[in-house]
Amino acid sequence: MHYIFGTMLSEIIKKKIEQKAGQRIRYSRDCDTLAEKILSDCKFSISSSTLKRLFGFVKGEKEPRAYTLDILAAYIGYPSWDELLHSFNTEGSQASKEILELKPSKLKPGEKFELSYKPNTIITIEHIGKSKFKVLTVKNSRLKEGNVFKAAVITLHHPLFVLEVEGAVGKEGKIIEGKISGITSIKRL
Repeated sequence: MHYIFGTMLSEIIKKKIEQKAGQRIRYSRDCDTLAEKILSDCKFSISSSTLKRLFGFVKGEKEPRAYTLDILAAYIGYPSWDELLHSFNTEGSQASKEILELKPSKLKPGEKFELSYKPNTIITIEHIGKSKFKVLTVKNSRLKEGNVFKAAVITLHHPLFVLEVEGAVGKEGKIIEGKISGITSIKRL
């Protein structure tokens, strides 16, 4: 689990960084201030352009370097990025017990999950192998019961990116669900 979506940090890690910085990172220019704070606290620098990419203000294709992730982890009080990720599995808080990411390669066929996102959407899915999921029940979604869809990853606080949908009338193209809120809950059933 990387807790990076594409080249962006997950919402959980962004919040930890904002708490440490004492400010929300809402605008591109906030990354300039954050870069200065990281340099001051850690004595290592991350360019503001890298931070802008990680916070989603600028598009980027390349994954961040381990060195960059380790600096971010140090900034919020962890010895390394791996230790930060490990903390999500060991903290006793309710938030750490939430499922943060579903990677089909790590799932077994037959595992079932409930996804929620706004407005009032709840989908129950079953992993059926490879990158495919079957929709078991659905409320307020373009997906329908019985649909089979492909997804490379399903990540908390990010939209559901459906790569392909197989339905009663053949295959449909890509669908993006939960564009505004992202997925607000992932539960194992």
